[in-house]
Amino acid sequence: MPDKQEILKQLETERLLLKPISREFKQEIYKHFSDQAVTRYMDIDVLKSVQEAEEIIDFYVEKEDQEKCYRWVIIRKEDNAFLGTCGFNSWEKARANRAEIGYDLSKKYWRQGYMQEAVKRLINHGFEILNLHRIEAKVTKGNEPSCRLLEKLNFTEEGFLRDYNYWKGEYISEYMYSILEGEYRHAYK
Repeated sequence: MPDKQEILKQLETERLLLKPISREFKQEIYKHFSDQAVTRYMDIDVLKSVQEAEEIIDFYVEKEDQEKCYRWVIIRKEDNAFLGTCGFNSWEKARANRAEIGYDLSKKYWRQGYMQEAVKRLINHGFEILNLHRIEAKVTKGNEPSCRLLEKLNFTEEGFLRDYNYWKGEYISEYMYSILEGEYRHAYK
């Protein structure tokens, strides 16, 4: 089993650095999650203070210490711009060896291939370092760009979870996607 330092190392792609989430990025995270376009399909409300950003960061760091989730911020190499976040929202090691991914990108960086690049690197990290058997993603109904992204990355749509979650005052339906280790090895190698 990999140790926390190996799991939470900085990841790199051609254009991006994925750095472990920390309070160093509290201003960027506050600005990012203060945009309703970013949080529209998420289970969080638009942030109203830096303190709320710190609480999100602290939540992830606490879960990292419990080996339950891992989150990175996405930084563009060329100008050190903060683009968003991505990571494993949950990690079920004992019984299923699976993790759920999540990701979000600031609106000004949409449709430029950044999230595909970041998530592809995250998938590689999940199968190669965390030794996962399955990576899954739930996508809120209506978030078609996220569905297309997962399909480009060889995820399979497994089904539709009707009224699966409740947030922002309503029941939310979600699509379930996954990619298995063997599918990853076939598609990515």
